[in-house]
Amino acid sequence: MESILPDRQKLTILFVQGLFIALLVAVWQWAAIAHPAPYLPRIGPIIEAWLSYFRAPLLHQATWPSLYRLLAGFWIGGGLGVVFGLALGQARGLIDWTRPTLEFLRFIPAVAILPGALVILGPTDGMRIFIIAFGSFFPVLLATLDGTRRIEPLLLDVAKIEGLKPVTVSCRVILPATLPAIFAGLRIALGMALIMMIISELMAATNGIGVAMLRAQRLFQSAKVYGGVLAIGTISIVLTLALLAVERRVLRWHIGWREGAK
Repeated sequence: MESILPDRQKLTILFVQGLFIALLVAVWQWAAIAHPAPYLPRIGPIIEAWLSYFRAPLLHQATWPSLYRLLAGFWIGGGLGVVFGLALGQARGLIDWTRPTLEFLRFIPAVAILPGALVILGPTDGMRIFIIAFGSFFPVLLATLDGTRRIEPLLLDVAKIEGLKPVTVSCRVILPATLPAIFAGLRIALGMALIMMIISELMAATNGIGVAMLRAQRLFQSAKVYGGVLAIGTISIVLTLALLAVERRVLRWHIGWREGAK
């Protein structure tokens, strides 16, 4: 009975979620029929516009360029956040020197540096990737720093007794112990990367989902605008599920996942 109950709970949750979505769709369709307006299209055209973002020509003109910038900026910013977080977490003296600068930079909204980046780098993909990487960097950096500080001192003491080299300690002790915090930071950074992707495209781009939505808005193609919103949501869900799948596989040894698997 105990093994069946979680499955029933999952089915109940999925049913409630599906029912809520169906209710929202029904309310929207009723409002579009009862109060027709250019800014309130029916569900059919919205779904058609949503699917068009995953078919040619919009797939090549909008979706693929946005995905390229998003993934490039996310992995560059996230990777640098992990590297600097591990380095600063182990160098206690260095963190005291860099803390004022880090505290200053992390409170600057990534959107605020967009005009300066546009002046220096120009309206290029490099500028947009830089903005996405900047927004992704600090969540991962802070999560990695926090993870290194929470490592059990006993683990480090055992590594010293065994005579392990610093590089070996970093790879075999510190990094595995910090991975749960790193993945938590990556999930936050992914949301920030999506936001910065759209903002950078709305302000300075010739292609991408943001550009397609902006052009549709100027042409009063409201269904295409809402379709772009759904396309962004679809991409975010797929990438989040992919990141969670990697996290589950990498952290199979972690006690939290072991308990969840029971």
